[in-house]
Amino acid sequence: MINHRIARALALGVGLTLGLAACDRVGPHEGYAVLDTSVYIDAKKDAQPVADVVQRNTTAPARPPNIVIILADDLGYGDLGAYGNTLIRTPNLDALAKAGARFTDFYASGSTCSASRAGLLTGRYPLRSGTDTPLLPGHGSRLEKLSRPLTRWSAELGMMERLETPVDGLPASEITIPEALKLAGYATGMVGKWHLGDFSADPRHNPRRHGFDFFAGLPHANDEFPLPYWKNDTEVDPNVGLRQGGVTATLTREAIDFIDANQTRPFFLYFAHKNVHKPLIPSPEFAGRSVAGAYGDSVEELDWSVGEVMRALAERHLLDRTLVLFTSDNGPWYLGSPGSLRGRKGQPMEGGQRVPAIAQWPGHIPAGSVITAPTMNIDLFPTLLGLAGLDLPRDRTIDGRDIGGLLSGGESASPHEALFFFNSCVIDGARSGRWKYYRWVNLYTWPVPLDKQSSVIGRGAHARSYTDPQTGETLQLAGHDQLLFDVEADSNESYDVLSVHPDDAARLHAAIEQWEREFFANPRGWK
Repeated sequence: MINHRIARALALGVGLTLGLAACDRVGPHEGYAVLDTSVYIDAKKDAQPVADVVQRNTTAPARPPNIVIILADDLGYGDLGAYGNTLIRTPNLDALAKAGARFTDFYASGSTCSASRAGLLTGRYPLRSGTDTPLLPGHGSRLEKLSRPLTRWSAELGMMERLETPVDGLPASEITIPEALKLAGYATGMVGKWHLGDFSADPRHNPRRHGFDFFAGLPHANDEFPLPYWKNDTEVDPNVGLRQGGVTATLTREAIDFIDANQTRPFFLYFAHKNVHKPLIPSPEFAGRSVAGAYGDSVEELDWSVGEVMRALAERHLLDRTLVLFTSDNGPWYLGSPGSLRGRKGQPMEGGQRVPAIAQWPGHIPAGSVITAPTMNIDLFPTLLGLAGLDLPRDRTIDGRDIGGLLSGGESASPHEALFFFNSCVIDGARSGRWKYYRWVNLYTWPVPLDKQSSVIGRGAHARSYTDPQTGETLQLAGHDQLLFDVEADSNESYDVLSVHPDDAARLHAAIEQWEREFFANPRGWK
C-alpha cells in the first residue's frame, strides 16, 4: 500500500502542475507573468555588428573622459558614512561624495544581482533581456536541477519567490556599454563578479564576448561552488572555495594594472566587487576591525579598495580626465542597513532597490552636490554614450535617460515620467515624483509569507474578509490591494495614502499597464 503521505504529496504535485499549466498563457497575471521564451533566441540580432546601429555623432569630443564604474554587491543604502552610518568607517567613499555628487533617490534596475547588472550594462529594463531573476550556475548539481520544479510549486503555494529565467546568460543581441564605447576608441576592462552567464560552463557568456578587452574575476556569486577565478579566457583557479580573503586585494591590483596599461587612451573600467555578498570573508588585514562585525569589516575593505583606485588615478594625473561612479547592485540581504527604507534584497520596495550612488569628475560635477531626482542605473548607458559622442542604438528601445544635466548641475528634474519596479517578470510598482505605487507586492508580514494573489496563500489571505450584517459593508481583513506611498515624506513606506490621492495612483496604474501592453507586443523592444 502506498504511504498516505506520499499519496498526498503526489496529489499536490499533480494539482500544482495542472494549475501552472493553466496559467501558461503569455502575459501578466496577478503578481507574475508568463513570457514567450522564444523571443530571446535571435540569431540575426546576435550576429549584428554594433557599428551597424551605433554611430559617432558630430559633437564627439576629441578625447572623451575615462570612465570607472565601481559596483558593490548587496550594499545597503545606509551602510556608508555619507548616507548616515556611524558604525562603519568609509572615509574614501565619504571623500568621493564630498568631492562630487551624492544621489538620494538612485535605484538599481532589479532587486537581485543578475537583473541589476543587465540593466546597468544595457540601459534597458532587465526583462527585455530575460534576466529578471538571478542566473544559476551552469554546473549546478543534479539535485539542484531536479529541485527546480519544486521551486515553481513553492512559488505557486506562496512559500518563496519564483526563480526562473528564460535565458542562461545575457543574450548576445544585447548591446553593452563596453561594446558601444569601443566604437569611440575606448579600451574596456572588467574585474570582479560577472553573474550574467556562467562562462565556466558556456564560453559564450564570458565578458570578453560582451565587449570587454580584459577580464579578471568570478563568473557568479561567491556563495556558489565551485567558485573559479578566471583571467581573460583562462581558468586560473578552478575553485577559490572559502579562500576568499585575498580576492578583494587581487581584484584591486588587476584594476590598477588595467589603468596602468591604458593611461594614454580613453578607458572604461567596470569593477564589480564581491563585497558584501555572503559569505563574508574579509582579508586578515580587515577581519575584526569594525564594530559592525564581519559585514562591517567587508564594507571597510571595499572602501579601502575604492581608495586605492582613486589614489592610482591621482598619482597618474588622471583624476581630472576620469568620471568615477560608485553604486550597489541592490539593497542589503540578511545583514546591512537599508537606512530608513522598507525592504531588502529581492523586494521591489525602497530598501531592495534604492541604493547609494556617488559620482565624481572634477571640473564637471560640482563638489558636494546632492541629486534628489529619481534616477536608475539604466540611465548610465545613455549618459556614458553621450559623453563619448555616441548616438543611442537606433534599432531598439533604450529605457534609460541621459542624466548628464543632473550630474553637471544644469538640471534638477528627473528625466523619467515613471520608473518601474519588477518582480517575478511583472511590474509590481512604479515611482513618479514623490509617489511610489504598488498594484500588488509581497509585503512579507506575519503570518503570510507571500501575499500576492498569484499564490495559493495569497489568494487565501485576500479572501479573509468580514461583512457587517447591519450595514452590508465588506472589509478585507488580510492581504492588501493597491498601495500608494509618499516616499519623499515616508521613505519607510509605512502609510498608505491611496485614498487621499487616488488620481496619482490611477495615473501610475495606467502607466504600468501601458508599458506592459507595449512590452508583450514587442518584448525585446526592437524597432
